[in-house]
Amino acid sequence: MFKLGITGGIGAGKSTACNFFKNKGATIFNADEESKNYLISNPFLQKKIMHSYEHNIFKDNQFNLNNLAEIAFSSPENQKTLNKIMWPEVFKLIKIASTKANKKKCDLFIVDAALLFEAGDLDFFDSILLISASKEIRVKRIIERKGLTMQQINKRMELQMDEKEKKKRADMNIENNEDLYTFHDNLDFYYRNLQIH
Repeated sequence: MFKLGITGGIGAGKSTACNFFKNKGATIFNADEESKNYLISNPFLQKKIMHSYEHNIFKDNQFNLNNLAEIAFSSPENQKTLNKIMWPEVFKLIKIASTKANKKKCDLFIVDAALLFEAGDLDFFDSILLISASKEIRVKRIIERKGLTMQQINKRMELQMDEKEKKKRADMNIENNEDLYTFHDNLDFYYRNLQIH
């Protein structure tokens, strides 16, 4: 089973790429969704995070993900604090999911994660694919799909690793600056050349 990490900045097109590979039969582990679900159901982890910040993350006695996002995205230090707590837990989930996928004779297991390089432990992967796009196009997509303000977008982009640095670290980079047809065509070419069998 081939283990592929897919990463890219907000609005680059990671989710679109993962959906493309899913249609080819790949098993997708969405690190963002899985970590949120795990955190919501884990009071011990919630308390560990709460004690790491000075701000209150609970609202009406409930762990509040919006409060956490606001705090975590407010500074590089706060983001590092959250990554240090969450990523060891997320990698445990990734390894469980990959074992299940392998037992089901899956050819391609993909981890979709915006902060893959920041997470470390990249030896797990056979290859890392970076999806990138120009800042202007990414901002346009984010405004259309996520409804964030420019201030929120800029803050999140500032906290993500520089695109040039990501390109140095990735095994392959696919640009997503054109139409969906072109992007799918490039993804298909990449898929056909993967040594997954």
